[in-house]
Amino acid sequence: MSRGRCGVVLLLGLAAPLVAATRVEMPVFEGGEGMDFFFDCARAYERARPGTEIDLSGDPRIADKARVRVLEGTFPEVTNAGLNYWALIKHGDVLPLDEFLDKPNWEGDRTWRQSFFPGSLDRYQYKGKVYGLPLASFVQCLWYNKRMFREHGWAPPATWPELLSLCGRIKDAGIAPMAFQGQYHGYAMMLIDGAYYSQVGRARFDAQKNLEPGSFDNPELRKALELVGELATQYFQPGAMGMSHTQAQTEFFLGHTAMIPCGSWLKSEMLGKIPAGFKMGAFNFPVVPGGMGDPTAINTVAGYYFVFRKSQHPREGVDFLRFMTSREQAGRFCRSRDIPVAVQGVNEQNLSADVQDLAAIIKAAGTSYGQVPGEGYPEMDQYWTDARFGILTGKITPEQACRDLEEAAGAVRERKADPDRVTVRHVAKPATLLALLLAAAVYWLVTTLRALRQRRARAGIERTGLVRLSLPNVLLFVGPAVLLYTILVVVPCLRSFAWCVHEWDGLTTMRYVGLLYFRRLLFEDDAFWTALRNNLFLMIVVPLFVLPLSLFLAACLSHGVRGSRLFRVCFFFPNILGAVATTLLWMHLYNPKGGPVNAAVVGLGKGLTAAHLGGLGHLLTGFDGFTWLSPDHLYWALIPMSGWGACGFNMVLFLAAMESIPQSIYEAADLDGATPWQKFWHLTVPLIWDVLSISIVFMVIGGMKAFESIWLLTQSMFTEFKVGEATAIGVPLFLMVFLGTAATLRLMKRETVEM
Repeated sequence: MSRGRCGVVLLLGLAAPLVAATRVEMPVFEGGEGMDFFFDCARAYERARPGTEIDLSGDPRIADKARVRVLEGTFPEVTNAGLNYWALIKHGDVLPLDEFLDKPNWEGDRTWRQSFFPGSLDRYQYKGKVYGLPLASFVQCLWYNKRMFREHGWAPPATWPELLSLCGRIKDAGIAPMAFQGQYHGYAMMLIDGAYYSQVGRARFDAQKNLEPGSFDNPELRKALELVGELATQYFQPGAMGMSHTQAQTEFFLGHTAMIPCGSWLKSEMLGKIPAGFKMGAFNFPVVPGGMGDPTAINTVAGYYFVFRKSQHPREGVDFLRFMTSREQAGRFCRSRDIPVAVQGVNEQNLSADVQDLAAIIKAAGTSYGQVPGEGYPEMDQYWTDARFGILTGKITPEQACRDLEEAAGAVRERKADPDRVTVRHVAKPATLLALLLAAAVYWLVTTLRALRQRRARAGIERTGLVRLSLPNVLLFVGPAVLLYTILVVVPCLRSFAWCVHEWDGLTTMRYVGLLYFRRLLFEDDAFWTALRNNLFLMIVVPLFVLPLSLFLAACLSHGVRGSRLFRVCFFFPNILGAVATTLLWMHLYNPKGGPVNAAVVGLGKGLTAAHLGGLGHLLTGFDGFTWLSPDHLYWALIPMSGWGACGFNMVLFLAAMESIPQSIYEAADLDGATPWQKFWHLTVPLIWDVLSISIVFMVIGGMKAFESIWLLTQSMFTEFKVGEATAIGVPLFLMVFLGTAATLRLMKRETVEM
């Protein structure tokens, strides 16, 4: 054989294993558990199974990427991304695991099913089959400061009366009983579910998730809401409703509170921020005496892995999960992040002392409960959000919350039974909105036609001197950009317009519903009008602060004040920061406990009180622990944030326009005796009007487009695969932005002032 032929054979031999390798794709949520374990586990599995390659990818927003993959039908083998798996399970896209669970585990000493704690496979059962598999045991519980409890002689409570009594003793000792993540008050759902489940048991708890009549307006739920409401209004740390999860958890670890409700990821999430010597303890949610629920039951949430039936190698994906949940790999996971697992015989040997209490709770549990994403009726989420916030802040009574939830459940059931039904709740609001849109369209059309006629009338008189491009040159210079824009923007937009008149989940066949979603948005949906009202606040109120301040700063700098170059850099600096950095900065400034904003306001109040201005001083000192970022204060808190972020950019625009104005014009005005205000109003503003108009239009567009974020943050349509209903919101958004922008441009249009 020739040397060249030998080389080819050798290369083919080396490449054969790579070509023949089975590739298992696994997108993973990159959260508190990190990614190191998954990469180490994948490499270890590849050594055990030489013919298989594990393709891992991690991202905190992996759900968005995985959702696109699901909608286009190119499924990965395994994932734990936060999707609505119930819709996928019912559609047959997720592989049932019972066939594999009844076979030996990785070690071969028991079945795979027997490797898990009892109840840990209950969360994703459908028609008697198991579809979700846990590794980490993400259990929710109450954590407490073990050293503080020991010093004061306190003991973890077992019942709700004991918990409230304990909180009273802690408060009397001058310590805040409980920290709480009020900006994400969904954390309170673990407390509500725990109190309700302990009273009614599994059957009625599941009945509530299925919206059975009477499952909300009943004494047990009223009791649960009453207990949680008392805990929140009497014993949460002052300012808790304005704290993020990180801020609340920091307060707990700094010893400012005795307890905090959180999941088993608490220590992992706060690694590096826990003071040396801090001793953590955990206890299960207290029960209501005399209840029917299993007192050992644990509240479990996320952390499950799923295998897609329609992926290329689902069985290999299952085999990797079998390896990942072996005792050796599960132990490695425990040690890496100090998070308990659902695999038996692992936690005790591999967890630190801080998490041993939780490990004991998991081991003693007879079953699990709770609600995972997509389970039951996700349409109830917004109603629960409103009721829960009202209970936590004491703004509504438990009786009113139960009635509201029962009424909402009835409306959701009716919609499920008759999907095309629209209950008219709003008449004046949609009529006003449609009238405004029509007026804007007519105004834009009339003014545009008038401008065209005037342009044609001047065409014969004025010669612009512009050279007209030939068709080949137009195609050469403009054609590629138009083609790309059409393919990437115009065509998808047109397709979305088609989707919005169809009922479609991205999985099943489309069903034409006409204008159903638009009628529902305009005439039925309360959340739509709430979001639009908040949007109008951002569109109108914020510019009222930003524009005058930007003009004032630009006018000051244009007069050449000392240090103007430094001020330009300082004012423009916020635009350089990324959105994440800016958000974190303002979250720190608005921190209810120790944040600079509250500290400054309270300090000023104390100074005024010392200066015998007690009325104003007491008013300002009342801002101690003020919750700026709670939902009822958030929009006013956005005004300083928006001003700080937008003033610098607009100031630079106005300053550039002002500096282009010839100084001779101002000198002539000085000779005529014009005051500074007259020069600004009658000279500066008209001469920079074009730039001012552009700035106003940008703010109007930004305010209108903010509606999309406000709406989607409070709705679950995209996450629930309701593609048709979700895209329907794009049409009113498009009309508001397009017609609002066009009308504003025409309204701001003036004759150009010659200089």
